[in-house]
Amino acid sequence: MAGIIDNAITRLQQIALECAPVKSAPQQPPESAAVLPVSVAHIVSGNGEVQSRGEVQMILNIGVDIHVNMQTLKSAYDQMNTIIPAYLKRLAGDPTLNSSVVTIVYPVTFEIVATQWNTTPTLMAGFTVPIKFREDTIE
Repeated sequence: MAGIIDNAITRLQQIALECAPVKSAPQQPPESAAVLPVSVAHIVSGNGEVQSRGEVQMILNIGVDIHVNMQTLKSAYDQMNTIIPAYLKRLAGDPTLNSSVVTIVYPVTFEIVATQWNTTPTLMAGFTVPIKFREDTIE
């Protein structure tokens, strides 16, 4: 059974896959960059606090890293210029991630980094998407 974090990551990956030219957005990070552009989502950091007796609120920062092939710099940046606004607009259109979270806690930030996936050179748009959960405490 998928947990609340898994459900949020699944929806973030579905949104990434809706952004042309992203071709792959697996639930688990792949070992190689055989299919590019690829999106990888994972927990970066977070915090939790008790809101009231019996309820805890968590703010989790989910990293969504979209990698494109850096065979040519112009092509890589052209793809980023398409992906970045598309992803941000799609997030804005689904602030509860298909009801899997309370809300996205804006701002959503991103940075562009030249990196590599395994041994494949890529240009990465690294998004940080803060999401809010409220859950019952365990007594």
